[in-house]
Amino acid sequence: MQGLRKQNQGSGSSVHILKRVTGASALAAMLVLAGCRQDMHDQPKFFPQRGTDFFADGRSARPQVDNTVARGQMHDDAYFYTGMQNGGEGNTFPFPVTLAVLQRGQERFNVYCTPCHSRVGNGQGMIVQRGYMPAATYHSERLRNAPLGHFFNVMTNGYGAMPDYAAQLTPADRWAVVAYIKALQLSQNATQSDIAPGAHPETLSAIAEREGMPASFAGEWEMPRTATSMAGLDDRPVPTTAAPTPPPTAPSATPTATPAPATAKPVPGAAAAPAAGKAPAVATTPAKPAASSAADIAAGKEIYQRNCQVCHQPTLQGMPPMIPALIGVVQRTSAAHVRSNVTNGVPTAKPPMPSFAAKLSSEDIDHLIAFLSSTGSAEKKP
Repeated sequence: MQGLRKQNQGSGSSVHILKRVTGASALAAMLVLAGCRQDMHDQPKFFPQRGTDFFADGRSARPQVDNTVARGQMHDDAYFYTGMQNGGEGNTFPFPVTLAVLQRGQERFNVYCTPCHSRVGNGQGMIVQRGYMPAATYHSERLRNAPLGHFFNVMTNGYGAMPDYAAQLTPADRWAVVAYIKALQLSQNATQSDIAPGAHPETLSAIAEREGMPASFAGEWEMPRTATSMAGLDDRPVPTTAAPTPPPTAPSATPTATPAPATAKPVPGAAAAPAAGKAPAVATTPAKPAASSAADIAAGKEIYQRNCQVCHQPTLQGMPPMIPALIGVVQRTSAAHVRSNVTNGVPTAKPPMPSFAAKLSSEDIDHLIAFLSSTGSAEKKP
């Protein structure tokens, strides 16, 4: 009896396992069959750029409701996002400038701007010292007088050789950087009216002397000579020493026979050779143009600073070989050549030079040529 009972228990266990396996198989089969259905695949839907007969106008894409704005693009304060007011660059901050704003601007400036402009904003950052394109100095008269929106616009859209930083800096951070740039400018150009009553502005040279620094510590930084300049591509004048005039030699006692010149067939259009015994004609130097007035040169300098120096540099040295130097350009080419380039641009240059016909009048170009003519062949800082 005990053996029969054990056998029945064993059979019951096998049946139980078989039932479980069968149930699991049936469930798996149901899942497989459910996955074969095409309801999701064949669901009614619209395909982009395809028509449909569902709507009366035959378009599957529905027109957006008027004044619809994408999420994150609700730019209701246009000045905050563009820096432009009434078609020009504005000169106000869109929010109050606090110490926290200046500190944020300093932190962002040190991250993104100092490689080119340096921490003091003089345009001689570390990568510039290692051969990168020279950057603008914030302490120039042009940028000290530039409106606040100009700096925001440059960071948003780029300017000259500078790329835009719209992806790296949010609009609020761009305005914070603008505030810090103005603080940098004020630090080097403060007047008594800019500081609290009773305080006195100190020059960097005075601070350096007080701190025991050398006299040159607060002086102008010199731009190091890069590989490009050392290759002689920047058109900067190289000082040369005139070769000494050799002493006159005594005539030889033994006359030397001079070979008779060969008779050459005259070439049509060629200048006639000088007759024997006559000195050859010396080419005359073209007459120099009349000297421009100091007012013309000053006006041309201002036009250059507003329109040209962002690419050709305040020193007129350009960024060879891409952007040529303008030192002595009128003497090297001609006033007509300069006028043509300014008026029509040079679209074939790399990078191309734009036309300034819409920005500069004929009189403006006359002033600009007068200023460029005054630079001569030697470097004169504008």
